[in-house]
Amino acid sequence: MIRFDSRKVNARFHNPLEGGKLVNAELEYRRDPLLGHISILSDGLAGKREILFPKTDEEYITRCIKETMSNCFLCDDRWKKTTPRYPDDLIPGGRLIKGDCVLFPNLFPVASYHAVIMVGKEHYRRLSAFSPDLVNDALQLAFSFIKRVFEKDQTRKYWTINANYLAPAGASLVHPHFQLLGDEIPSTHHERLLFATKKFYDSNGENFWKALVSTEKDLGLRYVLEKQGCHVLTAFSPMGTNEVLVVWPEIRSFLDFGNAEILIMAEAISMTLGFYEHLGFSTFNFACFSPSLGSNENWGSCIMRIVCRQNMVPDHRTDDYYLQKLLQNEIAIYSPENLASIFKAFVGIDS
Repeated sequence: MIRFDSRKVNARFHNPLEGGKLVNAELEYRRDPLLGHISILSDGLAGKREILFPKTDEEYITRCIKETMSNCFLCDDRWKKTTPRYPDDLIPGGRLIKGDCVLFPNLFPVASYHAVIMVGKEHYRRLSAFSPDLVNDALQLAFSFIKRVFEKDQTRKYWTINANYLAPAGASLVHPHFQLLGDEIPSTHHERLLFATKKFYDSNGENFWKALVSTEKDLGLRYVLEKQGCHVLTAFSPMGTNEVLVVWPEIRSFLDFGNAEILIMAEAISMTLGFYEHLGFSTFNFACFSPSLGSNENWGSCIMRIVCRQNMVPDHRTDDYYLQKLLQNEIAIYSPENLASIFKAFVGIDS
């Protein structure tokens, strides 16, 4: 039932880098098996990798840390005076705190419930420093907040857990933080996911995410690992650079996450971020999607998309241009199969 559609084409031209030789550059168009978006793989892009994704400039990061730390509203417990609070009837005291993580309202919300979670006291963290314990504390706050809100207002049933890390990923501050969005209306991509997943179930009588995990596990090309119902794989047709897809096929909504499932999510995030640093990347986005809260339909499952963004360098170029933003096609520097093979080696799994 799962179709991995692809098509190979050639671009022919005389290449001045090869003395004017007539060459055939092979491209592969891949169509996502659920949503149909197109990703483009090109071996030729390997030669442009240092232009598209220059190496992280560690001296620049050090300078950014020094320049932003003194004005960071989260550092040195400044959050106690500078961050907004929720009404006491939702959260007594206005904020949720666990370990070194703090949840509070976003001062500039884009949803009825738009919370920010400060992830630790450190102003800057390498991707490998997002430990499972730290991420778990942040996620515990996220899930606690979602459940609190839904108990009071069941019209706010569409939720995502999200992150931007560092400026190239869209973050407006260096200090690590996650964001929650909850409302009665899903985002565009969230709505597309739910619509397409239900359509697949209605047409095939099977949950798409269960079918995808089963198929990918059998193929072994992009499947990385599984732990207690949480499956990690690389996306056949990625929506962003080095997309890692995390799937909980048996979990119907965020309300079904318990402490054990939250910890495993934290481990999956921490592992993936460490892998991205291993590849030489320094920034990321992720978004975790839930079917509508309170829905126990057989077609729904929770998933997360994690992607790299442009590295931290002076005057960085964005990795989104017309191809991604307007044509909504993505390019892949690593093929998903190669990415999965490297990922499995990173976590010590034989391919």
